[in-house]
Amino acid sequence: MVELGAAIDRKAILALRRQVRFQDGRPYDGRCSKVAAALEAQFGWKREWGRLRLLDARVCWQHCWNQLANGRILDATADQFESRWLGDIVVLDALDPHATAYQPAPPGWTFTLREQKGVIELVAVRDGVQGHDVAIPCVSWIAAARQVLTLMTGWSLPDDLIDYAARALRVRALLHQSITSLDLDGRLSVYEGAHATAARGGFWMSPEYAAVLE
Repeated sequence: MVELGAAIDRKAILALRRQVRFQDGRPYDGRCSKVAAALEAQFGWKREWGRLRLLDARVCWQHCWNQLANGRILDATADQFESRWLGDIVVLDALDPHATAYQPAPPGWTFTLREQKGVIELVAVRDGVQGHDVAIPCVSWIAAARQVLTLMTGWSLPDDLIDYAARALRVRALLHQSITSLDLDGRLSVYEGAHATAARGGFWMSPEYAAVLE
Protein backbone atom coordinates (compact mmCIF):
# COMPACT_ATOMS: atom_id res chain seq x y z
CA MET A 1 0.00 0.00 0.00
CA VAL A 2 1.30 3.47 -0.87
CA GLU A 3 1.14 6.66 1.14
CA LEU A 4 -1.32 9.35 0.09
CA GLY A 5 0.69 11.74 -2.08
CA ALA A 6 0.37 15.38 -2.96
CA ALA A 7 -2.05 14.56 -5.79
CA ILE A 8 -4.36 12.83 -3.31
CA ASP A 9 -5.56 15.16 -0.60
CA ARG A 10 -6.66 13.01 2.33
CA LYS A 11 -8.46 15.88 4.03
CA ALA A 12 -10.42 16.67 0.86
CA ILE A 13 -11.40 13.01 0.47
CA LEU A 14 -12.54 12.72 4.08
CA ALA A 15 -14.51 15.97 3.79
CA LEU A 16 -16.27 14.76 0.65
CA ARG A 17 -16.97 11.35 2.19
CA ARG A 18 -18.42 13.03 5.26
CA GLN A 19 -20.62 15.26 3.11
CA VAL A 20 -21.99 12.34 1.10
CA ARG A 21 -22.67 10.19 4.14
CA PHE A 22 -24.50 12.93 6.01
CA GLN A 23 -26.53 13.85 2.93
CA ASP A 24 -27.72 10.25 2.58
CA GLY A 25 -28.57 9.89 6.28
CA ARG A 26 -27.62 6.20 6.50
CA PRO A 27 -25.16 5.75 9.40
CA TYR A 28 -24.82 1.98 8.97
CA ASP A 29 -23.89 2.12 5.29
CA GLY A 30 -20.46 2.96 3.84
CA ARG A 31 -22.14 4.59 0.79
CA CYS A 32 -19.32 3.37 -1.43
CA SER A 33 -21.13 4.00 -4.70
CA LYS A 34 -22.14 7.55 -3.83
CA VAL A 35 -18.70 8.41 -2.45
CA ALA A 36 -16.90 6.99 -5.49
CA ALA A 37 -19.26 8.89 -7.80
CA ALA A 38 -18.62 12.14 -5.89
CA LEU A 39 -14.85 11.62 -6.14
CA GLU A 40 -15.16 11.02 -9.88
CA ALA A 41 -17.16 14.23 -10.27
CA GLN A 42 -14.77 16.25 -8.10
CA PHE A 43 -11.38 14.88 -9.17
CA GLY A 44 -12.01 12.92 -12.38
CA TRP A 45 -11.01 9.58 -10.84
CA LYS A 46 -12.95 6.83 -12.62
CA ARG A 47 -15.56 5.11 -10.49
CA GLU A 48 -15.22 1.33 -10.55
CA TRP A 49 -17.63 -1.30 -9.25
CA GLY A 50 -17.23 -4.99 -8.58
CA ARG A 51 -16.12 -7.32 -5.81
CA LEU A 52 -13.48 -7.11 -3.10
CA ARG A 53 -11.90 -10.10 -1.38
CA LEU A 54 -10.92 -9.17 2.17
CA LEU A 55 -7.98 -10.33 4.27
CA ASP A 56 -10.07 -12.98 6.04
CA ALA A 57 -11.22 -14.43 2.66
CA ARG A 58 -14.71 -12.96 3.11
CA VAL A 59 -16.06 -11.04 0.13
CA CYS A 60 -17.77 -7.71 -0.36
CA TRP A 61 -19.88 -8.76 -3.34
CA GLN A 62 -20.98 -5.26 -4.32
CA HIS A 63 -18.39 -2.55 -3.78
CA CYS A 64 -17.24 0.66 -5.48
CA TRP A 65 -13.88 2.45 -5.55
CA ASN A 66 -11.91 4.78 -7.83
CA GLN A 67 -9.21 4.21 -10.43
CA LEU A 68 -6.63 6.97 -10.81
CA ALA A 69 -5.11 7.95 -14.16
CA ASN A 70 -1.81 6.27 -13.21
CA GLY A 71 -3.59 2.98 -12.54
CA ARG A 72 -3.62 3.23 -8.75
CA ILE A 73 -6.69 2.11 -6.81
CA LEU A 74 -8.27 4.51 -4.32
CA ASP A 75 -10.80 3.02 -1.92
CA ALA A 76 -12.25 5.89 0.08
CA THR A 77 -14.78 3.76 1.97
CA ALA A 78 -12.45 0.95 3.07
CA ASP A 79 -13.15 2.03 6.66
CA GLN A 80 -16.34 -0.06 6.62
CA PHE A 81 -14.24 -3.26 6.56
CA GLU A 82 -12.28 -2.32 9.71
CA SER A 83 -9.44 -4.80 10.44
CA ARG A 84 -10.55 -7.06 7.60
CA TRP A 85 -8.90 -4.73 5.08
CA LEU A 86 -6.02 -2.26 4.87
CA GLY A 87 -7.15 0.95 6.53
CA ASP A 88 -9.47 3.94 6.48
CA ILE A 89 -8.55 5.15 2.99
CA VAL A 90 -6.67 2.64 0.85
CA VAL A 91 -4.40 3.55 -2.08
CA LEU A 92 -2.73 0.72 -3.98
CA ASP A 93 -0.32 0.69 -6.89
CA ALA A 94 -1.54 -1.38 -9.82
CA LEU A 95 1.25 -3.92 -9.19
CA ASP A 96 0.60 -4.21 -5.46
CA PRO A 97 -0.41 -7.83 -4.67
CA HIS A 98 -3.42 -6.54 -2.75
CA ALA A 99 -4.73 -4.85 -5.90
CA THR A 100 -5.82 -8.25 -7.23
CA ALA A 101 -8.39 -8.39 -4.41
CA TYR A 102 -10.37 -5.77 -6.35
CA GLN A 103 -12.33 -7.42 -9.17
CA PRO A 104 -13.78 -4.64 -11.36
CA ALA A 105 -16.82 -5.09 -13.61
CA PRO A 106 -16.93 -8.89 -13.35
CA PRO A 107 -18.50 -10.57 -16.39
CA GLY A 108 -22.07 -11.74 -16.02
CA TRP A 109 -23.13 -15.37 -16.05
CA THR A 110 -26.41 -17.27 -16.23
CA PHE A 111 -26.51 -20.62 -14.46
CA THR A 112 -29.05 -23.39 -15.05
CA LEU A 113 -28.99 -26.51 -12.91
CA ARG A 114 -31.01 -29.70 -12.74
CA GLU A 115 -30.65 -32.94 -10.83
CA GLN A 116 -30.90 -36.23 -12.71
CA LYS A 117 -30.06 -39.66 -11.37
CA GLY A 118 -28.00 -38.26 -8.52
CA VAL A 119 -25.93 -35.96 -10.73
CA ILE A 120 -26.23 -32.18 -10.80
CA GLU A 121 -26.03 -30.88 -14.34
CA LEU A 122 -24.67 -27.33 -14.43
CA VAL A 123 -24.88 -25.24 -17.57
CA ALA A 124 -23.11 -21.88 -17.37
CA VAL A 125 -23.49 -19.21 -20.05
CA ARG A 126 -21.27 -16.14 -20.01
CA ASP A 127 -22.94 -12.89 -21.04
CA GLY A 128 -22.01 -11.68 -24.51
CA VAL A 129 -20.09 -14.83 -25.44
CA GLN A 130 -21.77 -16.94 -28.11
CA GLY A 131 -21.10 -20.65 -28.43
CA HIS A 132 -19.05 -20.94 -25.26
CA ASP A 133 -21.55 -22.52 -22.89
CA VAL A 134 -19.93 -24.54 -20.11
CA ALA A 135 -21.60 -27.84 -19.18
CA ILE A 136 -20.30 -29.43 -15.99
CA PRO A 137 -21.59 -32.59 -14.22
CA CYS A 138 -21.33 -32.24 -10.43
CA VAL A 139 -21.57 -34.93 -7.79
CA SER A 140 -23.38 -32.72 -5.25
CA TRP A 141 -24.95 -29.30 -4.78
CA ILE A 142 -21.87 -28.22 -2.83
CA ALA A 143 -19.68 -29.20 -5.78
CA ALA A 144 -22.01 -27.30 -8.13
CA ALA A 145 -21.90 -24.19 -5.94
CA ARG A 146 -18.11 -24.36 -5.79
CA GLN A 147 -17.99 -24.51 -9.60
CA VAL A 148 -20.39 -21.57 -9.91
CA LEU A 149 -18.43 -19.39 -7.50
CA THR A 150 -15.13 -20.33 -9.14
CA LEU A 151 -16.50 -19.30 -12.54
CA MET A 152 -17.76 -16.04 -11.05
CA THR A 153 -14.68 -15.07 -9.05
CA GLY A 154 -11.74 -17.42 -9.56
CA TRP A 155 -11.35 -17.40 -5.78
CA SER A 156 -11.30 -20.14 -3.17
CA LEU A 157 -14.04 -19.17 -0.72
CA PRO A 158 -15.12 -20.16 2.81
CA ASP A 159 -17.28 -23.27 3.20
CA ASP A 160 -20.27 -21.39 4.61
CA LEU A 161 -20.44 -19.19 1.50
CA ILE A 162 -20.38 -22.27 -0.71
CA ASP A 163 -23.10 -23.89 1.40
CA TYR A 164 -25.29 -20.77 1.17
CA ALA A 165 -24.80 -20.59 -2.61
CA ALA A 166 -25.65 -24.29 -2.90
CA ARG A 167 -28.98 -23.71 -1.16
CA ALA A 168 -29.80 -20.75 -3.41
CA LEU A 169 -28.96 -22.77 -6.52
CA ARG A 170 -31.02 -25.75 -5.37
CA VAL A 171 -34.07 -23.58 -4.78
CA ARG A 172 -33.83 -22.16 -8.30
CA ALA A 173 -33.46 -25.67 -9.71
CA LEU A 174 -36.57 -26.83 -7.85
CA LEU A 175 -38.46 -23.90 -9.41
CA HIS A 176 -37.03 -24.75 -12.85
CA GLN A 177 -35.46 -21.31 -13.02
CA SER A 178 -32.00 -20.10 -13.97
CA ILE A 179 -30.06 -17.68 -11.78
CA THR A 180 -27.71 -14.92 -12.87
CA SER A 181 -24.41 -14.04 -11.26
CA LEU A 182 -25.84 -10.57 -10.55
CA ASP A 183 -28.70 -12.12 -8.59
CA LEU A 184 -26.29 -14.38 -6.73
CA ASP A 185 -24.04 -11.38 -5.97
CA GLY A 186 -27.01 -9.66 -4.36
CA ARG A 187 -27.97 -12.68 -2.26
CA LEU A 188 -24.40 -13.26 -1.14
CA SER A 189 -24.04 -9.57 -0.29
CA VAL A 190 -27.00 -9.80 2.12
CA TYR A 191 -25.56 -12.99 3.63
CA GLU A 192 -22.11 -11.45 4.11
CA GLY A 193 -23.65 -8.38 5.71
CA ALA A 194 -25.42 -10.55 8.27
CA HIS A 195 -22.22 -12.57 8.84
CA ALA A 196 -20.17 -9.42 9.46
CA THR A 197 -22.78 -8.00 11.85
CA ALA A 198 -22.87 -11.24 13.86
CA ALA A 199 -19.06 -11.45 13.96
CA ARG A 200 -18.64 -7.93 15.33
CA GLY A 201 -21.63 -8.19 17.68
CA GLY A 202 -23.59 -5.35 16.10
CA PHE A 203 -23.93 -3.10 13.12
CA TRP A 204 -20.95 -1.15 11.84
CA MET A 205 -21.47 2.62 12.06
CA SER A 206 -19.54 5.08 9.92
CA PRO A 207 -17.04 7.19 11.92
CA GLU A 208 -18.78 10.39 10.81
CA TYR A 209 -21.97 9.34 12.59
CA ALA A 210 -20.20 7.58 15.45
CA ALA A 211 -18.50 10.86 16.41
CA VAL A 212 -21.95 12.40 16.87
CA LEU A 213 -24.18 9.56 18.05
CA GLU A 214 -21.99 7.35 20.23
